[in-house]
Amino acid sequence: MKMKLTGIQVFWIIFSMDLGMTLVMTLTPSLQAAKQDAWISIVVAGCIALLVGMLATQTGNLYPGKSLIEYSQLILGTWIGKIVIVVYLVQWYTIIPIVLRQFTDMVHIMLLQATPKEAIILLMILLIVYATYAGGIESLGRCSEFLGPIILVMVSIALIASINNVDWKNILPVYADSGITGILGGALAPASYLGHSIEYLMFASFMSKPRKGVPYALGAVISAVFFVLMATIMIIFTIGVNLAPNMWYPFFEMTKKISLFGFIDNFDAIPVVIWIASVFIKLAVYFFIASYGTAQFLHIRNWRTMIWFLAPIMFIFALIPQNVTEATTNYLQRYWVPVALPVNMIGLPLLLLIVGKWKQGKKQAA
Repeated sequence: MKMKLTGIQVFWIIFSMDLGMTLVMTLTPSLQAAKQDAWISIVVAGCIALLVGMLATQTGNLYPGKSLIEYSQLILGTWIGKIVIVVYLVQWYTIIPIVLRQFTDMVHIMLLQATPKEAIILLMILLIVYATYAGGIESLGRCSEFLGPIILVMVSIALIASINNVDWKNILPVYADSGITGILGGALAPASYLGHSIEYLMFASFMSKPRKGVPYALGAVISAVFFVLMATIMIIFTIGVNLAPNMWYPFFEMTKKISLFGFIDNFDAIPVVIWIASVFIKLAVYFFIASYGTAQFLHIRNWRTMIWFLAPIMFIFALIPQNVTEATTNYLQRYWVPVALPVNMIGLPLLLLIVGKWKQGKKQAA
C-alpha cells in the first residue's frame, strides 16, 4: 500500500521545516549584514522562498504519482537526469549530519553541558529512524500535524510576551546604514532556509491530488515568512543591532528578557521546544527522502533497507565538524547559500519545468 500525504500535512511539514531552523540559525547573518534593516532582508528572502515554492509545486505536478527521481530522467533523459538526482542526493546527505550537529551543539551548550555529544546525536538518530521506519512519510505527516501547531503557538507566545521590552527607536534609521547591498546580502541565508518547499518535488508523488497541494505548500511558505519577519522585527526592537548581530541565537536571547507581571519569566524554554520539534521534523523528513530517493535511484525494492545503511553514516558524519562554527557558518557560507539555493532550489527546478512543459506541449501537438 502506497504512503499518502494530505494537503494539510504538506502545509505543516513545510511550515515546521521552514520556521524553527530559520529562527535559530539564520537571523544572525541577516542582522550582521543588514543591521536594523534585517526585516527588509526577510521580506526579500520571503519573495525568493515564494519563487522556490512556485517552481517546486509546478515542477512536482508535471508527472502526478512520480517522484523527482523518476520524472527527472523522463524529462532530461537517463544520464542528465541521473546527474540531477546525484546533485539532490548530495544536498540530502549533507544536510542531515549538519543539522544533527547544529542541534547537538545547541543542546550541549544550552541544556546538557555534561552529556557527551555522541549520546545526544545517537538519541536523535534512533528517534528519526523509528519514526521513518514505522510509517515513512505518512507517519511524519501525522507528526507534523501534531507538532506544527505547537511550534506556531510557542512562537506566537514568545512574540506577544516580548512586547513589553520593545524600544521603537531601535529600528531607525531605515535603509540609511545598510543599503541595497547589505539588505540583499542579509536575505540569502534566511532565503536558503525558507526554501524547504523544494522538497515538494518529492512530496507530490505521495499526494492523491497533487494540484490541490499547491495552495498548502505556498501557504506554508507565506506563513513561515510572516513569523520569521515578526521575530526579526521583535529582536531588533528588544535587543537592538549593537548586541544581536554578535549573538549565536538572538531569538533565544530575546526570550530570556521576557518578564511578565514581575514574576512570570523563564520563557527561554519556549525556543527549546520550537527548536527540538522543528529539528525532529526536518531530520526525519530528510532522512526519509534520502532513504526513499536512494532506493529508487538504485532500484532497491524495499526502501527501508537503506535506513540501516544511512543511519550509521549520518552518525559518523555528524561527528566530523570540530565546533559550532564548522557545523553552522562554514556549511552555510560554502555550500547551502552559494550552491544549494541557486542550483537545487531555483536552477534545476526551473530547468525541469521548462523542458518538461516543452516536452508535454510537443507531445500534445503530435
